[in-house]
Amino acid sequence: MNDILLIIQRGGIVIYPLLVLSLISWAIILERGFSLRVSRFLPKGYAQIKALIMGKNIDAAAKMLETQGTEPAKAFLSILRTYLKGRRDSYQLNRIAEDAFSYVISESDKNLVILSTVASVSPLLGLFGTITGLIKVFAAFSTSETQSAMYLLANGISEALTAAATGLAVAIPALFFYWIYKAVENRIVSKVEKEVREIIDAISEG
Repeated sequence: MNDILLIIQRGGIVIYPLLVLSLISWAIILERGFSLRVSRFLPKGYAQIKALIMGKNIDAAAKMLETQGTEPAKAFLSILRTYLKGRRDSYQLNRIAEDAFSYVISESDKNLVILSTVASVSPLLGLFGTITGLIKVFAAFSTSETQSAMYLLANGISEALTAAATGLAVAIPALFFYWIYKAVENRIVSKVEKEVREIIDAISEG
């Protein structure tokens, strides 16, 4: 705790927004780590539901989906209801699927733009702190008092280095997890698209 207070004291004014950005980025990192799972984008008991659909038992599969009320269940249910209404060609089913599963991209991409922004802005704030620290360093040379000059010189260098290091410390994990979660997002989208395509291929009639 004392080390953190020392960093805040030495880093200058830019440390405060950097700490806020750090809290925001870690909150998003933890939330996305919990939320970005393939199972959250498929209905509960999906293996059984898929088996019923592949076996052409569409009514039973629809009844299972109706009991859930989740976004994935509603999306798959919209395809099955379209089929049960007699609209069974692949073009119509794919059009329904595009609308029904649009939530997958928006939900899997949620808050990642904020993480990317933190990764971009933090080094710039660190650079700003470095510049203000260097201004203090040069100001030290304008004083005639040796003791005051040495104090200003040390304080300016400390502020410059602390700000730069803190900016990088905030940006690096934000950028790292951004690309990790983008890869996970692509995997989730590909998985859901594959499952939807298999369902439509199984029930479509041309």
